[in-house]
Amino acid sequence: MGVDTAYLDCEIIMQHVLGVERSFIIMNHTDFVLAHKESKFWQLIKKRAKKHPVSHLTGKREFWNSNFIVSRDVLDPRPDSETVISTALKYYINKKQKLKIADFGTGTGCLLISILSEYQYAIGIGFEKSLRAYRIARKNVKKHNLLGRAKIFPHSWTECRDLFDLVISNPPYIKRDKLKTLQVEVQKEPKIALDGGVSGLDCYLSIFATLKKCLKKGGFAILEIGEDQNNIDRLIPLYGLAFQRYAYDLSGMERCIIVKQVHD
Repeated sequence: MGVDTAYLDCEIIMQHVLGVERSFIIMNHTDFVLAHKESKFWQLIKKRAKKHPVSHLTGKREFWNSNFIVSRDVLDPRPDSETVISTALKYYINKKQKLKIADFGTGTGCLLISILSEYQYAIGIGFEKSLRAYRIARKNVKKHNLLGRAKIFPHSWTECRDLFDLVISNPPYIKRDKLKTLQVEVQKEPKIALDGGVSGLDCYLSIFATLKKCLKKGGFAILEIGEDQNNIDRLIPLYGLAFQRYAYDLSGMERCIIVKQVHD
């Protein structure tokens, strides 16, 4: 296939085609497993060989121990982004808090939905200006039975008019001249979810300006960052906000920046 994760990808595609768990595939002979759906399996394998993301073939992706509906219209949920959730859990230890949470550029809704799964009394709003991504997020909210606690707005986060205890986001942060150097699979994801402008910082500056009016005093914003975004802390005070620290992912990379609202 010319794909580093070929064996795992084959297993995932087989699970999808057959609608079974991985254990079933391991315990049964491959020929038996494929007997009645072989054509569909090989059709998807050929697409994967052309570097189509596995999630685009199966229509789902796992994140924070849950499955999310995905499509070519949204950024794939990735393990690194789970750092946003684990960091929030450290800042808001009491899981019975009635938090009001905003997710800027919600995409699939995986961040917002995962946070709400941890805080049963919290409510949240996801902002998503892409109408196609908005529809996917709505489907995921319904899939996870959160229609009573999560709302998705088809607007940019700049339209935010309310106050929130916590703001989370995985904004576009790839420098524009680096987009063509990304892995082929990543290049098949929506450009709007990747393109961070010439400097890669466009969305952060927009978010900081919005936080100034939408983050409650004492509230935190936890924002995912890229490998070369660890210098944006110097910009935060310009917006009347306070830099707290960077949070690291499991590989030891700086993955999130934490910002605090210190003014009314």
